[in-house]
Amino acid sequence: MRVAHRGWGALAVALLLVLTSVAPAAGTGEAPGEVRYTGPLDGLDTTAGPGPADDGPSPDLSAPTASTDPTASVQQVADEDAIRQTQTYALTPDTPGEVGVELTYEIPDRVVSLETAIPANATGVSTDGFDRVNETTFEWDGTTATATIDYRIEPNRTIEQSGPEGAEGRYVAVDAGEWALISRSRTPTRWRYTGTDPVVFRQNVTTAEAGAAGDQLVYLGPVATFERTDNGQTFRLVVPERAQLTASPPAILDSLVNASDALQVGDRDEDVFVVAAPTDGVDWGVRGLETGGSDIWVRDSEPLDTPDNVWLHEYVHSRQAFTTTRETRWLTEGTAVYYAALLTLEQDHIGFATFRDAMDDGQRDFYADVVLADPSTWDRNANYVKGPLVAGRVDEEVRRQTDRESTLQATFRRLNGLNQPVTQETFLSAVERAGGDAARAETADYTETTAPVTMWNQTVHARVFAQLPARIGYALPNATADGGYRVAGPYRTATLTNTTPIRLATGETLTVGTVVRNTGGTEGTYNATLDVNGTSVTGEQGRIGPGNETVVPLSHTFTAAGRYVLSVDGDNVTVVVERPAETRVTGVEVSSSTATQGGSVVVTATVVNDARVPADGTVVFTRDDETVATREVSLPPENTTRVASGVTLPQSGDVFLSANGAPPVAVTVTPVNESNTTVVTETATTSTTGESGPGFTAIGSLVALVVALAAVARRYSERSRASR
Repeated sequence: MRVAHRGWGALAVALLLVLTSVAPAAGTGEAPGEVRYTGPLDGLDTTAGPGPADDGPSPDLSAPTASTDPTASVQQVADEDAIRQTQTYALTPDTPGEVGVELTYEIPDRVVSLETAIPANATGVSTDGFDRVNETTFEWDGTTATATIDYRIEPNRTIEQSGPEGAEGRYVAVDAGEWALISRSRTPTRWRYTGTDPVVFRQNVTTAEAGAAGDQLVYLGPVATFERTDNGQTFRLVVPERAQLTASPPAILDSLVNASDALQVGDRDEDVFVVAAPTDGVDWGVRGLETGGSDIWVRDSEPLDTPDNVWLHEYVHSRQAFTTTRETRWLTEGTAVYYAALLTLEQDHIGFATFRDAMDDGQRDFYADVVLADPSTWDRNANYVKGPLVAGRVDEEVRRQTDRESTLQATFRRLNGLNQPVTQETFLSAVERAGGDAARAETADYTETTAPVTMWNQTVHARVFAQLPARIGYALPNATADGGYRVAGPYRTATLTNTTPIRLATGETLTVGTVVRNTGGTEGTYNATLDVNGTSVTGEQGRIGPGNETVVPLSHTFTAAGRYVLSVDGDNVTVVVERPAETRVTGVEVSSSTATQGGSVVVTATVVNDARVPADGTVVFTRDDETVATREVSLPPENTTRVASGVTLPQSGDVFLSANGAPPVAVTVTPVNESNTTVVTETATTSTTGESGPGFTAIGSLVALVVALAAVARRYSERSRASR
């Protein structure tokens, strides 16, 4: 069962409000500056854009506020520039049916105001550093560095439910007295701050005593935790002391990791939090629940050896990043049921006959009048029953039309990459792209008409499904990968290792070494694309054999300043583009503090760029405040170079040489007798280096040249005197 993005069948809106959570920062994440505020709704930590609250107080935000850029959450900031919110949960044995919450804010100096809200059903409220605005809203007093709100909530949630994922009871969240499995409280927050650098929001959810917490789900009570990391995901399986698992923890993790590898559809959450929900004494209303994108609970009694494998069903939901419309609503549960059964078959937990029998249900007579694209025709949970069969037939047709090089996963992956709801036309176009015109036509018949849908037999399955198709996945390179991220342009050519975020100057080109893997059993065609803010900007196609991996460079030039989300197959990195910084001259040196009138010295300026982006500028050399030479210079981030120029000295006396207003250096110029002395002067050429430190080799040669010329002049003068 999925809650975070869309519900089950005729799931009540009230339940969505209770259990849905799209806040991006529970657990240990960050959220953008003006955090999404929708007013005091109980049990939900949802988010909204900037502007007045929809159903709560709307404080004046005319002063500088936190960034509303949704990518602000991924940038690195110093600890003093982050608001840290911690929700700490505790059982309350003295008041059964309630759970205690301590809400703590650590607030940096640059924040000038902060407002938060707690659930409407909160009781026993006490504060330190907050003033109450109304029943649910609290305002920070502006002085307390660590402010808290303590309260209690009634966490039990029930649902009227029936159907494939329905269970015999009603609970979807419960405080059982000695333990509790609940959704975290909604605590919408917004703030104002001074300065131009963002103040980000970091949330953490924890338990006061024994227990475990994810982004959205909290279990209170003794637990054992099992972890497995693979395919870029860390699975954390929480097994309460009160749980009695049907399948072993290693077997559950094996199944989840296998599914993670098999589903090359993008949208992999870095962390997946799974709780085995105790069934002893609790009548759950559903067999499992996925919420918040990566938090899952499944009843402890659920097995792995069944086509309706709830462990995999909820995991498939965690990989669905797309948003449906009315026409495509069936995809959410239809694909989850289908892939749960197919992956269970591929993991050898069931045989083909069991798989076939489960899919067969969708061709029963009472689904004959169901049109999946028209929910008003649905009966008896048609999206859960006919939907999986249609998903399977589309998968079979795509495989058949492409000689098993492509599958329904290609469509799934494309839908995950969209930044708008999936319409019927969008869905059909994605199928066509994966499997061609014939696959599109068949999909249209199956979803838009009452055309009969039949289950394929074992012979067809062996021919079309038995050998693993090409399973091609794409990922951004690891930050430490050699040459994973390269930048080129007017300022530098370099490999980047700091990718949190990547910082560029306008006009620079970023090349990403996109990792392409084929974990399937046949050769296939890859189509690696680079997206910027959800729009594809470049791509490369090619062939890749089974079990192989290759690196495909994809490049994009950023011409305008701004903050961008760069992504490959749902794997994201933030790119911050700024106008080039300005170089600074921190000091000058001269090749000699004395010279003869008419001669020259070499003036060397130390030029610094202490910004996080490249810098350019002009070094202006002066003699007694008169400009005598200019040199253009470009520098990589946080870099130093030296720039030199020869400066002639036509007048005697003390001459002051400088560059860009740096403290001048005096040179004493001795007059000469023009009748018996020939003076040779030389104007220095210049060069710069982009490396850190001195890195400048032309200066020594130039100084040697000037010294040599001076020696020649002296020898010439001595010969002239001797000849007399």
